Amino acid sequence: MDNFFRRLKYYGIGFGIGLIFVVLLFQQKGCSWTPGNRVKSAILERIIFIDSLDEIYIKAHNIAPKTLRKFIENGTVSFLKSKRNGQEKLYHFQGVLGSDNSFNCLVGYREKSVVVDLDFEHSDIKQYQPLIGYAKPFLYKKKNWFSGKWNLYELKGMVPSSAPEKFTELFLKNGRLDCSKSIFDGQKPTSYLIFTNQFAKHHKQEYRLRTIWYQEKIEIKDLSVIDIKSNN
Repeated sequence: MDNFFRRLKYYGIGFGIGLIFVVLLFQQKGCSWTPGNRVKSAILERIIFIDSLDEIYIKAHNIAPKTLRKFIENGTVSFLKSKRNGQEKLYHFQGVLGSDNSFNCLVGYREKSVVVDLDFEHSDIKQYQPLIGYAKPFLYKKKNWFSGKWNLYELKGMVPSSAPEKFTELFLKNGRLDCSKSIFDGQKPTSYLIFTNQFAKHHKQEYRLRTIWYQEKIEIKDLSVIDIKSNN
């Protein structure tokens, strides 16, 4: 029995040392169960939006969506410099972004919202600047994002069976998030989205949506359809 407990003790010591080496060597890159990697996975399950100021920064620094994805996947989350309480969390990220080998920024993540945003200019949570004006989707997964009562909507140029796919295509192509009307934190975050469907040469529809984030989908709660005709 003494030999058994001795072996168990040595096994535990060896396992603990090995675990420490894994965490130190791979940090937040190789272990999906680490807190940092759970944060990264949650962020990349949503849509990262950029407003006009973000767009200026991205164009000036030649940042593509795949570049930003790599930064998030390989970066380091500093929980000591982050805001982790409440529905709206601000995570301090540090890593390589393009030609910048030590880039720091804030990532805004909401538990109950599809909206994620980056403050490229600040890394101190006290200086965080949220999205303003209209923002557009920049980094996202390739999937059908929308759910709704498709039979109730008068949608030109599409049928209910293909509406989720078509809505996703249109939104990612020309969609905007109305930041002034949207609520990002709190118990019931709501995102107001706008995009258009050019289904004929001189005829298009504008869709204005009030949405919530539910079961990993953008669920449409209200949809206003505006018909726009042109002679040009």
